[in-house]
Amino acid sequence: MSLESGMREWIPDQVYRSESHTTEVLEYLMAQYANQESPTQAPYVLGVCLGATGELIGHVGLSPLRNQVEIGYAIEEKHQRHGYGTETVSAMTRWGHDTFQLPTVLGVVSSENVGSCRVLEKSGYGLAKEKAGTLHGRQGLIRTYAMSFPAHQESA
Repeated sequence: MSLESGMREWIPDQVYRSESHTTEVLEYLMAQYANQESPTQAPYVLGVCLGATGELIGHVGLSPLRNQVEIGYAIEEKHQRHGYGTETVSAMTRWGHDTFQLPTVLGVVSSENVGSCRVLEKSGYGLAKEKAGTLHGRQGLIRTYAMSFPAHQESA
């Protein structure tokens, strides 16, 4: 359960009411791995840990979004601005493409969330569109970024 201001502001639907609510969400997410579904069908969410200490500092995931896949991520405030978000998003994007042959991964963020926009841009995502809408219960400009991969060609 995260009570950080950034979580409440940018992804309030991932701030859980209680420990039991957190447990419910985690059990649901872990159950998705047993089925080994594609992220076009079910979410894959992983913890982000510091290599040196094993400390859990955030999460990253791939989830279904209107017949495509969206990347989502959050890094604990005290660990932001150290490149962990960019490293995490880049690694998860590569893994998603390599494992599931995803042709495109989207990143959808509020235009006001400058740090998150910067993470996507540094990870190689390009701005696909910006339009007014509602994201996580907030109205405003929403940016959709995309990372596309060339189609695999069979050798002759």
